[in-house]
Amino acid sequence: MPVGRRGILIAGGGTAGHLVPGLAVAAALTERGWPPTDIYFVGSARGMDSDMVPPAGYRLTTLGGRGLNARRLNGSNAIAAVTLAWATLRGVALVGRRRPAAVLSLGGYAALPAAVGAVLWRVPLIIAEQNAVTSGTNRLLRRFAKAAAVPVEGTGLRREVVTGNPVRPEVVSAARNAADARAQLGWSPAATIIVAFGGSLGSERINAAVWGALDELLRRDAVLMYHVVGKRDWEQRPSAPPVRDTDAVVRDWYHAVPFDEHLPLALAAADLVICRAGASTIAELSVLGTRAVLVPLPAATKNHQHHNASSLVNAGLAQIVPDVEFDASRLVAEIDMAAKLGGDTSSGDTSSTNDVPSKPTFGRPDSARRVADLIIEHSSMVPGTILPSETDSREESGH
Repeated sequence: MPVGRRGILIAGGGTAGHLVPGLAVAAALTERGWPPTDIYFVGSARGMDSDMVPPAGYRLTTLGGRGLNARRLNGSNAIAAVTLAWATLRGVALVGRRRPAAVLSLGGYAALPAAVGAVLWRVPLIIAEQNAVTSGTNRLLRRFAKAAAVPVEGTGLRREVVTGNPVRPEVVSAARNAADARAQLGWSPAATIIVAFGGSLGSERINAAVWGALDELLRRDAVLMYHVVGKRDWEQRPSAPPVRDTDAVVRDWYHAVPFDEHLPLALAAADLVICRAGASTIAELSVLGTRAVLVPLPAATKNHQHHNASSLVNAGLAQIVPDVEFDASRLVAEIDMAAKLGGDTSSGDTSSTNDVPSKPTFGRPDSARRVADLIIEHSSMVPGTILPSETDSREESGH
């Protein structure tokens, strides 16, 4: 098997929750000496990979396959198993051809093909776990990994190193310039800023609560609601939200958008954030230090969003509200409580078992650099030893 590109291969994708940390690590590797042409992603043909990776300046191979549902034994699961097996064969061949200095597994089904290739070709494998509870793929690979970068201790992975979950450079920049965030967005310094969002598709539960609370929030004349609805529910939004009187502190008070590429700036400007508890979200809130009401997705595997949220709860930065309890009246109550406590949402929490707030480790400004250092420590070469050849520089894709 001919030796191809020597560089770093980042395996995994499908969702922004996996891709954002991977892209952050890629940027940190570039800062440490690896050219972007020597950093290569292998991800999912079904996910957001093609929309996020090439625009960031990195090559990408997309493979077919989808995650298996262990709770169901049906034809769909059988097809998923076959496509994932085929993707794994392609991933093994790709690693054999390129022989990277190291492979970073981001977890999820999209990480499996190239990670298996790393094991079979004896390429150093490093695991990056985004959640407080280990994903099935990373759990399967843990015995083969040289090291595991984790957001918190106790994930169950071998050789774990607490690095924090890598965040986008924009988050670190927003944290450093939080005092200017409102001015950049044109939001009143006298307003109580509430930011509500539920991911790229949105959260039906959070959206319904926000829309149901608009008439009541109209009476809080200092509240400004910034609502990232998501693409799925965008057409369901109210066509004419209530308007305040001209003498209100904040008259133009409800802003709805389908998606916000620069959401970290809004999070930095917020007094309170209302959202789910995905790994990237928790890491970003940790770095920004913004207080939050977290509504974990109950369908999340092994209830991992609740475990993620506990990191902010223990740090005194958040309160958990169960999905089934979150409605318009609870939303208003949480906003009123935050205003009464000056934004200290931790005082009303009953979900934490730790009475002493601790420094959040789930996300750190230097998390991406820490993971990059771990990759460099265990990689089989230094950057620039072998440069890519012309015959191996094309982008690959597959289904």
